[in-house]
This record gives sequence, structure tokens and C-alpha cells, in this order.
Amino acid sequence: MVNLNGLGLSGKPKPVMPKTRPSNAVVATVNGHKIIKKEVDRYLSDRTKGKVKNFDLIPKKQQIALVKEVSLPLLLAEGAEKGLSKMEKEAVLSNAWMQKSAAETEIPDEEIKMAYEKIKAQAKARSALQQIPPYKAVKDRIKMQIVEQKVVGELMRGAEVRVEPSSDTIAGYVGMLALSIDDVNQALKMMTRGKMTWENIPQQEKKRVLQRIAPNKLVAMAAENGLSKKERETALSNYWMQKSISKVEVSDKEVKKRYEKIKKLAKKSKSKKKFPPLSEIEKSLKMQIAQEKFVDSLAKKAKIKLK
Repeated sequence: MVNLNGLGLSGKPKPVMPKTRPSNAVVATVNGHKIIKKEVDRYLSDRTKGKVKNFDLIPKKQQIALVKEVSLPLLLAEGAEKGLSKMEKEAVLSNAWMQKSAAETEIPDEEIKMAYEKIKAQAKARSALQQIPPYKAVKDRIKMQIVEQKVVGELMRGAEVRVEPSSDTIAGYVGMLALSIDDVNQALKMMTRGKMTWENIPQQEKKRVLQRIAPNKLVAMAAENGLSKKERETALSNYWMQKSISKVEVSDKEVKKRYEKIKKLAKKSKSKKKFPPLSEIEKSLKMQIAQEKFVDSLAKKAKIKLK
């Protein structure tokens, strides 16, 4: 028998529509994490400015490339979770929360200006030759310091600091927050360059040590509760990526090759702008190449499976 499927009444072949999956279908897995079709469809539409909107309609090679791009935030978050220490995570999230608090807190210009003049006077008192940066250059930094002082002051208000002498694991408490001996020793390692531990600090000094550590621990706890999952992942991923990129080696030859390539493209486009010398953009090119190498390495190590 002759298979007549695909033929119209006129005897002409019907156009075969490619099969596409529903938007909630799993189209790939990356290190075991599911990638949903609507996610890659949306990304594909954005990348092609709406010209292509269906992941199932692009070649397999492009599908793999697209999944690699879509999964980059996931791979960064995974890498940060495994590659950062507890102290690093606390510091990064605390800083992110402080920046968020600064953006949401109104500090009058007069208060910032007053703080600047106080810093300026103190600096001059220490050294008449010391150069003080102009107000505009340090305004945001001073605002952050004011916000930090206010936030820490609010967190510490009413929080009693006390030593716990009868525990082998807890050094003490700040309000209801327990400070473990391990956490305190990590902080002391930084503060004293490894010279002191909780065990060899005189008893009368222990409360003072906890008072120094307490603000950072309270801010870390506030950051944990005050940042969304996405904000936490973004902050940790960005830090881990920058830390990793700084270890990537880029040769002078690679930088020169990239420079000549960009220069050639600029000349081809007949741009009227004067092309900068290598010395002016060498640092940014090196960073760009290092980032590309890091992202490529991350994607190559990932276990990507199309469904």
C-alpha cells in the first residue's frame, strides 16, 4: 500500500510542520537542573529581537549554545555555593545588604557634608600636607558610612552581649544570636593575623572581643533575612566570578591579537573616531578575554543534555 499521509486532495504534498513541545516541557538538563522550554523561548526571542521565538525550530548545535547561555546564572550560583567559604559569603551578602539599605535610605546632603567636613578637619589635624579628595568624589562613600553606622546602631540597640563560659561550642550571645567558637576564631584569625584564639584570650577580654564581632554577625543575619534568593545568588555569583577571573592567565600575545582584530573591524566600518592605542585599552581587553575564558571553561565542565 502507498502511504498517502501528507498529501492533500489535490495530490500535492502538505507542508510538514515541525513538532514543537509545550512551554512547560523540559528541553534540557544542566548538571541535573531542569531547563524549561518557556525559559529558553523567552531568551531566544530576546536574543533575536523577536525574529525567532521557538527553541524547537533551531538546529541542535544552536540549541546547545543557547542552553549554555541560559544556564550561566545557574552555573555561577552553583560555583559560588561550592567555591566560597562561609566567611566570604557572609561578607559579600552583608555588603550587598548594606548597599541595598543605602539605596533605600534618605540621608540629607547637609548631614553628608557635615561628616565630610569633620573627616577633612581630622585629616588636616593629623597632617597639614595630606590631600583630601573633593566632596563629590567621596560623597557616596561617606553616605554608605553614615548608613552603616545607623543600621549597626539600630541592630545593636538593646542587644546584650554576654560570654558563655560553660560551653565547648558557643563563645557567647548577642541578644538571642549565638556566636560559635569556630566563628569567633575565624574572626580572630583575621583580626590578629592568627596570633590569638578564643581559648588563649584572657577572660576579662572575651566580652570586648564579642562586642567587636557582634555588629558583623548581626548585619550578616539581617542580610540573610533581608535579601531575596535572587539577590543573594546574584551577589555571590558576581563575587565568585570576579575572584575566579582574577586567576585566569591572559598572555600579551592574546591581548595584542584581540586588539588588532578590533582595530581591523573599526577600520572596516570606516569610523571617524580615532582608534585608541593599545596602552589605553589593554587592561579592559585583558579583562574581557579572561572573562570569556572563564565562561567557556565553566560551560565545558557542565553536564548538558538536550531532551
